[in-house]
Amino acid sequence: MRKIVLAFGVCLALISSAYAQHTVTGTVVSESDGQPIPGLTVVEKGVNNGTITDADGNYSITVQSGDATLVFSFVSMETQEIPVNGRSTIDVTMKSKDVAVDEVVVTALGVTREKKSLGYAVSEVKGDEVSTVKDANPINSLSGRVAGVTITQGSFGPGSSSRVIIRGNNSLTGNNQPLYVVDGVPMDNSGFGSANEANTGEYSKSDYGSGIGDINPDDIASISVLKGPNAAALYGSRAANGVIMITTKKGSSRKGIGVSITSNTTFENPMLLPDYQNQYGQGTQGAIPSTVDLLKQSGGSWGPRMDGSSQLYYTGENRPYSPQPDNVKNFFDTGFTTINTLALDGGNDKINMRFSYTNSQINSIIPNSKIERNNFNLRAFAKLTDKLTVDAKATYFKQYGKNRPNLGTEGIMAYLVNIPRNVDINDLKNYQDPVTLSSIGPTSLNSNPYWMVYHDQNKDWKDRFQGFVKIQYAFTDWLSAYVRVGTDMTMMDIERVNQYGHWFYSTGQFSYNESQTQETNADFLFTANKDLTEKINLNASFGGNAMHHTYRGHSVSGSQFRIPSGPPLLSANVVNPGFTPLQEKKINSLYGTVSLSYDRWFYLDGSARNDWSSTLPESNWSYFYPSISASILFNDLLKLDNSAMTYSKLRVSWAQVGNDTDPYQLYDTYSLAGVNDSYLGETTMSRSSTKFNPNLKPEQVTSLEFGGEFRFFDNRLHLDMSYYDIKSKNLIMRVPISASTGYSTLLENVGEIENKGFEAMLGATPVRTQNLTWDVSVNFATNKNKLVSLIAGTDNYVFSTTNSGNIIVQGTVGGGFGDIYGTTWARTDDGRIEVNADGLPKSSSDKVYLGNYQPDWTGGLSNTLTYKSFRLSALVDARFGGKVFSGADAGMDGAGTSKRTLQYRDGGVVVDGVLNTGTVDNPVWETNTKQITAQQYWGAVSGIASEYVYDQTNVRLRELSLVWNLPSSWLSSTVVKSASLGVVGRNLFFIYKKVDNFDPESAYSTSSFSQGIVYYPLPTTRSLGFNLNVKF
Repeated sequence: MRKIVLAFGVCLALISSAYAQHTVTGTVVSESDGQPIPGLTVVEKGVNNGTITDADGNYSITVQSGDATLVFSFVSMETQEIPVNGRSTIDVTMKSKDVAVDEVVVTALGVTREKKSLGYAVSEVKGDEVSTVKDANPINSLSGRVAGVTITQGSFGPGSSSRVIIRGNNSLTGNNQPLYVVDGVPMDNSGFGSANEANTGEYSKSDYGSGIGDINPDDIASISVLKGPNAAALYGSRAANGVIMITTKKGSSRKGIGVSITSNTTFENPMLLPDYQNQYGQGTQGAIPSTVDLLKQSGGSWGPRMDGSSQLYYTGENRPYSPQPDNVKNFFDTGFTTINTLALDGGNDKINMRFSYTNSQINSIIPNSKIERNNFNLRAFAKLTDKLTVDAKATYFKQYGKNRPNLGTEGIMAYLVNIPRNVDINDLKNYQDPVTLSSIGPTSLNSNPYWMVYHDQNKDWKDRFQGFVKIQYAFTDWLSAYVRVGTDMTMMDIERVNQYGHWFYSTGQFSYNESQTQETNADFLFTANKDLTEKINLNASFGGNAMHHTYRGHSVSGSQFRIPSGPPLLSANVVNPGFTPLQEKKINSLYGTVSLSYDRWFYLDGSARNDWSSTLPESNWSYFYPSISASILFNDLLKLDNSAMTYSKLRVSWAQVGNDTDPYQLYDTYSLAGVNDSYLGETTMSRSSTKFNPNLKPEQVTSLEFGGEFRFFDNRLHLDMSYYDIKSKNLIMRVPISASTGYSTLLENVGEIENKGFEAMLGATPVRTQNLTWDVSVNFATNKNKLVSLIAGTDNYVFSTTNSGNIIVQGTVGGGFGDIYGTTWARTDDGRIEVNADGLPKSSSDKVYLGNYQPDWTGGLSNTLTYKSFRLSALVDARFGGKVFSGADAGMDGAGTSKRTLQYRDGGVVVDGVLNTGTVDNPVWETNTKQITAQQYWGAVSGIASEYVYDQTNVRLRELSLVWNLPSSWLSSTVVKSASLGVVGRNLFFIYKKVDNFDPESAYSTSSFSQGIVYYPLPTTRSLGFNLNVKF
């Protein structure tokens, strides 16, 4: 009976709802030209019900009642709210919006301000630009979109960290990446893995992602980039490198619950693979050795020309000696990524809420490698009284990673790229000897990529919670205040096992690591906004922040497995425990701002902040930094109402920001050695080779910026330009000192870095007709970096070296941050090539300047074509200049697998050089007459660094999307309110590049170390797939 009554009630509700519904139709045109506006959004206010106008500007919408209100909105036009009042036809004329006047952006401390009032550069990217063509790391979507922002994406596959640099590098040893702020709360962007650490080695690097990669792109409403200290002064020392502010989506006031489903599926394949020679197979000096051991010792592809004859194979069999042109390509799988989001939102004018759940399944092109993610996000807002509001958010992120690759000279790609050209990749799937349990491979090392992905273990688990509560109270219509507490907690577990029989660890080894980081921020802010006179407005604020960051971790590692297939920890004969006790860092801050405007054409802003950092000594832990900026709007000043120049603004700003260091850098401490590290059974202690400094001072970053913004022809053309000069002093670095002190380096404040640059963004709407709109924008940025000074007697600071030492990446006094020095061809004073007694070319004993890894300039070109209900968007990303050393190309030449090693295969070569038959002091140069083989020649050349320093210049089609909004008439009789279907692509192809075998932007480090050097990167992937968005 209860079920019958319930069903009857539901039917009555549906019937009542059906009778209450009301259909409204009409046409929307532009006031300026009277033309219909296609693609304009029409929604019923407070309800998840909407449509868009067709090609002729017509619309039809069924509202819940004749008392509803319709909201008409379109880019660059003023939004209109029109009550239905029982009407069935409503025609609307839309007015152009003065974008320069109305545009608002999110600035420091999450405060929303009119962009025209700012005296510094701020760029904003809308959420749909991030979520349409998704990347596993949403920050990568800024590439090519924001002038002055250089993004270097990690080469470790899905979930890699990215290095983001805004307006150059400001610190030698500190962090050069920006501060990330989500909904007003700073977030921890710490990375896990050696790719995120300050180490110079190139053997093996791992990357388990950084904090920003945990953000769900479907939850992002907008991203604001505050460039440099001027825009970010209120965030203190952590904002010396700029701030990237992410605003997430909130709930909406509406009737009922809105449901939206977003599904994104893409397929990934290598965008670029090395260009191989396929004429010569495994062997040495043009021959195939007679035994398997000798054949595997030869390793490289220096055998005879492949002719299909039956020859000795690395497995001990005789096989056809034939090329395998796709043996590297066939190792990779087709990557597969699905990102599905379900979002619910609803509420009224008193309370609203939004919940979203996103599941991501990301399968790498590396076999048996994947990432699984789950994002849960809950945001709620309540207006408890007319003056009191509460805003709260909780986000939980859970991730599982399996077999993320290691890169470097001992990484998976090093063992794949140089497999002999006659080896079938499928034969490597037999990677273990069933008797000895040792690895099997085509070389004497017996390395095998399939062993790494199917036998070794590399797993990681990440749990992260982020949340905040903000309470705001309006004392009057001009004075308000809020208090907010937010926290960000991450727990990371990493388990790695090199199984028994591994080529480097024959008895096996393992490492288990667990770590926990947490950052809590508590802040308050009083804000006053009052018109002092008819023309003068005052906007002032005063606030404070208390930041507490903690880290702790423990680990256990071991080796020498007693039972090859047993549990690693229990079967290990050697076990080494590790423990990092609680590390704490606190920063307390007070800050204030004053903004004055006069007659809405002159704006003057000033700010001041004082930090107290626990990482600095008491005498220096308090540091103050001010900023001041001004802007003038000339159209308003000169009353240029009818000018072709719609809007004009000049701005200037100056700011100074401090920068502290990591915890526990003041006093020397000693560490107790582990049980297995005792000396003759005695307990030992050790200390760092760096002498810490109790008088350390904060780094100081000072910035001066000039800029201008101009709009023409009713905002159809707009230009934004900036020039900046940034100086960083009191750099914190490890300075070499005399060995007699018992230390090798001293932590000290020394030196100065300078960055000067210019940025420009030009946008236009060349076409705007009844059916077609074309929007285009281009941005350009150049930065000149200079290391002005270091400590007396020191002219460089080394960031990275290759394993052989033939390349050094350093900061050079008088030069730049990231100068590349390396060996080159040894030559006589008159420029002739030197050879040794065997006729081999020699490399120079001294290293010479080979370039700098920072680009000369970067840019992007964005095009959006809207035709009726279709929208086509393309993003071209460009990077010009900058050098990179490719250890991969050197290795390929040494192994005889590259295409250019075909040179000199037939007949060898006599190097056009000279031999010194005298002494070093009294050389006697004789013409070289010794002939050498191609193997000898390329073996020698592969050690000459200058041959493998390449220009990073490249232009690529970074993103492409075609989205179709389904006609509202198709959906009017369904529960679906709107729907769209799109085809998306990322990294589709290079338009231009100067490098043949790898992506010139490849990198396996996010720190200042190991930049400018690449060893065997994972190929950048080309993604192609589709998007589906449905709202109910």
